[in-house]
Amino acid sequence: MKSLVTGATGFVGKNLVKKLKARGDEVRCLVRGESNTSLLTQWSAELAQGDIKDRGSVLEAAKGMDQVYHCAASVGVGVVPRDEYYRVNVDGTRNVVSACEKAGVPTLVYVSTQSVTFDFTERTNATEENPSYPSRYKDPYSESKALGEKEVLAAGRKGSLRTCAIRPTFVWGPFDNLMLPAVAKMARQNQLFLINGGRSEISPCHVENVCDIMMLAAGNEQLSGEAYLVTDDEDLTVGEFLTGMTKAAGLPKPSKSIHYSIAFTLGAIVEKLHELPFMKKPPSMSRYGVAIMGRNLTFSCEKAKKELGYRPATTIEKGMAGLSEWIREIGGIDKLI
Repeated sequence: MKSLVTGATGFVGKNLVKKLKARGDEVRCLVRGESNTSLLTQWSAELAQGDIKDRGSVLEAAKGMDQVYHCAASVGVGVVPRDEYYRVNVDGTRNVVSACEKAGVPTLVYVSTQSVTFDFTERTNATEENPSYPSRYKDPYSESKALGEKEVLAAGRKGSLRTCAIRPTFVWGPFDNLMLPAVAKMARQNQLFLINGGRSEISPCHVENVCDIMMLAAGNEQLSGEAYLVTDDEDLTVGEFLTGMTKAAGLPKPSKSIHYSIAFTLGAIVEKLHELPFMKKPPSMSRYGVAIMGRNLTFSCEKAKKELGYRPATTIEKGMAGLSEWIREIGGIDKLI
């Protein structure tokens, strides 16, 4: 099987390339010139230099492929200028869809997010159908990912390209370059606060499970134009989750708490401050981040289990042990901060 992975130097992308190579796939990675590709080279993946914002380079990379896994995205809130979320997550995704169609690639799997339906309100055992896309979004990341997902699903329902969107929830595990470093940095500085005591319930998803369902979706030739939520099929509180992560990293567990309304207000203030031209670093807080960690957000993966045969192979307990081992392998948590 010949597989193209966009975003191969990112969190999900690295794990996916490693798993595809272990399966025996010929893997091509679309990478930008400035990216650190040492692990991809170590895994004997083919490198195709380009950018999903450049339609020509995407088309060239897609030629001869049996399947494309589109993992590239601008993630988080305030990490890049607002317009960049749309250039990457919407226009870039259009380029990937177009390249697959023109190159005759039969299958495209898109890494979406549970945030495509997120409007900062609570979710309990949410499904792919309920809630639906909100009429108005409150952050550019969620809106841009939703617009990208719609492009992918529409292509799968109308043409010869078979598509699928995977919606991970609270992805965690080895090669995490976003949540784990942030948690570790705050814990090191004794600034890792729980919101409302960390009592909110969430449905996390280990990155290995995300990769498993992506490969299942790519191999199912009967389904197209469908979206699937993916979780570890285990709910736990934010406090329990962060305690597990800090323990795996050898850091003190969170012990301080802040009320949701206060945290949300602080997030709004920090966002505004970081709009000033001399502010170069991403905001340490955001309303999106507070809502994600301070609301009950649980999701059902029953559709994926029923239609794709998904069964989470990595439990939270097993994943935390693996995370601890990976942190030791890289030389300690300080390597990520």
